[in-house]
Amino acid sequence: MGQIFVVLLAMLGLLGYLASKIYNELTRLNSRVNRNFSGIDTQLSRRHAVIKKLVASVGAEQKNIINQFEALTNLIEKANLQRGNQQAFFDTENQISRMWNQILNLPQLKSIRGFQDLNKQIAEIEEEIAASRRTYNDSVERFNTYFASFPAGFIAQLLFKQFQEKAYFQATAEERQDIDINFNV
Repeated sequence: MGQIFVVLLAMLGLLGYLASKIYNELTRLNSRVNRNFSGIDTQLSRRHAVIKKLVASVGAEQKNIINQFEALTNLIEKANLQRGNQQAFFDTENQISRMWNQILNLPQLKSIRGFQDLNKQIAEIEEEIAASRRTYNDSVERFNTYFASFPAGFIAQLLFKQFQEKAYFQATAEERQDIDINFNV
């Protein structure tokens, strides 16, 4: 009877150790996902600031351009409000990228002084946003793989309900299609 108790106690201790190890790994991976999401957020804030500067630099130009930049700024602010809902945030962020590409093709912008420098900055920021998205998706993949593996996934779903599978940052079906650029704006 005493040996059974010792064996059960050892098994319980082993199970507790395994559960704490899994919890700590899930916490570490979850923190990485959150940190990488914050990296996307930082780049989006930089882009927002540069676009506001761009709006100011075209202030004396056509109203059409200003309206498009204001619509873009509104979308960015909408994305900021949707940070709690990842899917809505990702959808709005994808709309921002599409709209920015449309604005870049406006012929009136080519003649504005300083536009090229700001455009170069935004292009660099867009590259950093893309890199941040890849890093985020990599951390989501690591988390989801660990979460789905055995015994980590089984124990996590049994004991640690606060951990859920994470969503990838994905392009929409519209973004996967070929781009039709219209220069007759």
